[in-house]
Amino acid sequence: MSLMTLANTDLVVAPAGALSTLAEIDRDRRICEEIERQWLLEFKKVNTQTAYRRNLDAWIDWCFDNSVSPLAARREHSAQWSADLTEVLAPSSVNQHLSAMNSWYDFGLDDYEHAFQIERSPWRRKHRQDVSDESQTLGLDKPEAQALAAMSWEYGSLDAAVVETLLGTGMRSGELEAARIKHLGRSRGRRTLRILRKRSKWQTIALPPHAEKAVDLHLATRPRATPNDPLILCHDGKPLTNRRIDVMIKRCCRAARIEKEISPHGLRHTCATLMLDAGVSLRMVQRILGHSNPATTNRYDLARNDLDGSPVYALAEFLLAS
Repeated sequence: MSLMTLANTDLVVAPAGALSTLAEIDRDRRICEEIERQWLLEFKKVNTQTAYRRNLDAWIDWCFDNSVSPLAARREHSAQWSADLTEVLAPSSVNQHLSAMNSWYDFGLDDYEHAFQIERSPWRRKHRQDVSDESQTLGLDKPEAQALAAMSWEYGSLDAAVVETLLGTGMRSGELEAARIKHLGRSRGRRTLRILRKRSKWQTIALPPHAEKAVDLHLATRPRATPNDPLILCHDGKPLTNRRIDVMIKRCCRAARIEKEISPHGLRHTCATLMLDAGVSLRMVQRILGHSNPATTNRYDLARNDLDGSPVYALAEFLLAS
């Protein structure tokens, strides 16, 4: 269905719960998909588009599975979907799904209001889940981080470049995937990398020595690489993806006999907590991680201090004292 048709045709949408034929489902699904395509153009980053598409598609599928047109869904449907999500997802993931859904409705109701049988989004703030002040991401302690980094070198410069860069800078896997050779630079005698943060903001960060060495060795295996090529390529010549990075990290963890299930984001968590352990200020950690809100960085500090500074240790020592 073209945008012109969507914009100029009075569409009759079935009332919520009244979808009873395949033709009705197919009609409404095609309308939803067309609005979705236009909505995703609002977001410049491919990773954002991919995540939002996945989140929104989950809502659209849920609606049709429950005989509800997304074009006529109401707040009770959003509440039920939120409840269903909480059974299988973490609170932050639930909120991400709800946020994508709400963004789609805001866009659709503004530009294609005639396609909807509702006047406002079914999303409500009370459907959001409370997220813990502590970071729930699993991270590594210092010996584990050292073991992981050492093992990555055993697998070669590719694995070392990925692990050392993520572990040493705390950048997101998507930021490493988007990095290009031309983004490397030097400033004040330091090797730098310019990365694209969230909300399309660029930031220049320093590469730590081990990451710099690993990246240089990796690039040395690609003598024909051009400045516009990805900074890191897999052995098959294909770009990095979050899945491939995850496979590398888990392979190195197994080889290093690290029992924790560490994700790419887990290395970001590890970087933050080890920087704080090393005495780096919370403000500086916030800047290197690219957090716009200091409360986000503080979640890493809370998780760290609640364990290391827990009063249960003081009580145990007190009870053991003579």
